[in-house]
Amino acid sequence: MIRGLPKGLWPLGAAGFISTAGDSLHQVAIMWLIYELTGSTVATGLIGMAQYLPAVIASVFAGALVDRLNRKHVMILSDAARIALVALIPTLYLLGRMNGLLLGLLAFSIAIFTTLFFPARESIVPQIVAKHELTRAGSILQTSYGMAYFVGPLLAAAILPWAKLTGLFYADAATYAASLAFLFFLRPRPIAHDSAADSTRSVRAGLTYAKSHGLIRGLLLVTAVDNLFIMGPAMVGTPLYVRLHLGLGAQAYAATEAAFALGMIAGSLLVNRVAKRLPRGRMLLYAIMFDGITFVPLFFVHSLLPSLVVWFIHSIGVPFILVPRSTLVQTEVPSHLQGRVFSLIYFTVVGLSAVSSGLTGIIASVLPTHILFAVIGVSATLVGAAGWFIRDLRDAP
Repeated sequence: MIRGLPKGLWPLGAAGFISTAGDSLHQVAIMWLIYELTGSTVATGLIGMAQYLPAVIASVFAGALVDRLNRKHVMILSDAARIALVALIPTLYLLGRMNGLLLGLLAFSIAIFTTLFFPARESIVPQIVAKHELTRAGSILQTSYGMAYFVGPLLAAAILPWAKLTGLFYADAATYAASLAFLFFLRPRPIAHDSAADSTRSVRAGLTYAKSHGLIRGLLLVTAVDNLFIMGPAMVGTPLYVRLHLGLGAQAYAATEAAFALGMIAGSLLVNRVAKRLPRGRMLLYAIMFDGITFVPLFFVHSLLPSLVVWFIHSIGVPFILVPRSTLVQTEVPSHLQGRVFSLIYFTVVGLSAVSSGLTGIIASVLPTHILFAVIGVSATLVGAAGWFIRDLRDAP
């Protein structure tokens, strides 16, 4: 058992750590490869957007499917598909068959299975640990993921000089294989699955619940607007900032990702302690404001070291968004509906990230990236402040 992890959760923690480390390798590789293939900030944003489109198109149906099927089996299938698809990217690149359009199609295909994996992973946790352990389990899992995000970019920086970008993709495929192996050890408690006769009825039930539940409705609203402002600059804007504003290469981008991950580790270690003193709704809103305002200092930075400090400080707040958001759903939503609610959250996070990524690429073609981060930072802070007017979210326990 991973030390400190509630009994029975260690396979999910191990699988999450390994696959998340691979995801960070993948993120470094794919964003850099997009720009290398196209040489265009607009194309970088649009192809980056392809990674998020499945959440826009199919996330609510994915959540309905998760609530009707065995969640463990959904995760295993998703990892198996991603192994093959991720490995295909470097193979085609080495064969000289890769181009921007094909890379976008593969990124879209990988994201389809990620759209299934996320609600299954989040909604399976209450089947493994007791309700009173969910916040602790969430903070420990986020610490594990944060460590993985730190290890991944370090591996990327070490691999790049000799294995190039292709090596990062193959390493990512290997991590999905290891994750899949650990998932076989999961022993979730059985639950009553959704009994809706068809997917459309099942989806409608999930949407009706979210619309009628004030807390979930408010949670989805602030998550959607915040990610519209934040995620494009974080995902697409960061490599462009490193390359165009700082004038540095892929290893500097990997170092930036490592600094971000270190901050997530620090935040994950703190979030469980803060949760004992601060209601989860208020903690989430404070964290969204912090998430925005800590982008602003990037306007004043012109070299790598201070930018790493800014990214470290910024990412401390991320677990204070992720953990209360997940545990609010895990504790306040009936088990048979959690897959659909988590898929709606995934829609708001990843779907709005698709729009945000496309807009970031377009805006970065006319506006310097350091100015972009300052404007977005102020805007996101105002979103967090506006969230205090949503009473059900502000007063959530």
